[in-house]
Order: sequence, then structure tokens, then C-alpha cells
Amino acid sequence: MDKQTPEIGELDSLFLIPRDYAKLFLKNLLHLIYDVEVEGTENVPKDGGGVIVSNHTDNLDVIVQGTSVERKIIYLGKYELFHPQETLVELLDGENSPFKFFPLSLVRTTIVTALNLIGSYQGKTLLNWGGYPILRSHNVTDAKSAAKYYESLEDYMVDLVKSGELISVYPEGTRTEDGSMGSFKALTAKIAIRAGVPIIPSGIRGAWKMMKPETFLSGRAFRTKILYRIGKPIFPESFPQGPLKRAAKLLTEELEQRVQELVGGNQNDPL
Repeated sequence: MDKQTPEIGELDSLFLIPRDYAKLFLKNLLHLIYDVEVEGTENVPKDGGGVIVSNHTDNLDVIVQGTSVERKIIYLGKYELFHPQETLVELLDGENSPFKFFPLSLVRTTIVTALNLIGSYQGKTLLNWGGYPILRSHNVTDAKSAAKYYESLEDYMVDLVKSGELISVYPEGTRTEDGSMGSFKALTAKIAIRAGVPIIPSGIRGAWKMMKPETFLSGRAFRTKILYRIGKPIFPESFPQGPLKRAAKLLTEELEQRVQELVGGNQNDPL
């Protein structure tokens, strides 16, 4: 979906922060601040394509999951995260930009070059750590264009897992606002069925609002217990049979139930 995904060359890799170092740093920081308990990491297949899913309580969920699972997990992120310089470059190139006129025009090329280098470095670093860019639905104006966008997104994710990647999906589609788990959307199930790969259910509890500034200022964040549990995979041979839409609906219902069981109660209740 992103035709301009940064490519990492051999020379680039010499200057990127290794994923394992970044993961170790984040894991140590996470366990220094919170009391994190992880169960079931042995349930994640060591190789091959797959989809790992979880309820979504906070931005912290991604860090807990990404540092708990041994193998590399692919996270889809918005295009702008991989190309942060583009907005600034557009401003510099704008019709009324002061950098189009003397004397600022003298330094415009240098600034644009620097911004492109920084943006490229960030994009390649995120890619190296497991990020994959997706274009958001900028051109979605009606139901037809929305359907086309989500179809292309689904195809993109199917190709990723077919290539052997383990991708993370939060089937609720967004973080919870009130702490309750929302209903799951069928996208995850459709991806797994089409690609013929297992789904690994997981559930997190105790992380809700734990990255909010007020939780740190009040001291509530420190040593708060967070439990992340990974369940047994649902393998393709156990998927419901029949038309894709119906099979995905049944599989989504089973997946939602399994995640709820792994959460083990109200996800915003303290442990």
C-alpha cells in the first residue's frame, strides 16, 4: 500500500540502531516502571506467517507485546511515521514560503536535503524494528471508495503473512475509551483464512491509561501490575468452513471469546 517503502541497504544497516538493542532497552525500561507478568510465550510459532491479536487498552500494549514475544512482530503504521519530512518539505516548497525568496532561498536546498536524510533514517529504522507503512484512507469519500481501500489493506496484510511474517492486529480497531473491550471486526479472521495461517490470541490487563501523564505525576504508574497472556494458536485446520464472510464471522466470535478469557475479567480493573 505504500509504493515508497524505504529500502534498507547494506550501508544503511551499519548506521541503524539494531532492533535487538532497542527491544532490550524498552523491555528493561518497561519492567523498571511497571510490574509486568507475561504468560504463554511458548504458544507463538517460532517461524512462518501468522496473526497475533490482542485487546487494545493503551499505547503501552504495543510495547508490552513487542518486548514479550521472542520473534519479530510486524506493526502497521501510518505512512507519515515513515516519511515525517514530507509535510515540512511541502511547507518549504509552498507558494508563499519565505524560503522561496532571497536570502532564505540560499539555504533551502541544504535544509531540504537534511530533512530528507533525517526522514529516511527514521523510516528505515522503523522498518528495521518491524514497522510497515500503510497509506491512510485519504481518498475515501463514500462507501464505494471505503470498500476499495479496506480491500487493498486486506490484500496487503495477506501478502505480508503469506511471506512468512508475524503481524499484530488489534481487532477492535481502536483503543478503548472507557476501559471495556469493544466488539471485534472480521478483518483479522479474513486475513488468516485467506492466507492459511494461524491466529494467536492474547490478552492484556492492567495497562489502561498507564501511559497518561497524570498516572506518572500521581505515582500510580510505578509498579502497577500488568498481565499479558498469550493463548494457544487457532490453526487453519480448525477454522470454520464455508463462504469467507460466514467463516470469518464465526472465527471472529471464537477469537473474541478467547481473548476475553485471556484478559480474565474487566480489562481496566487493577490486578
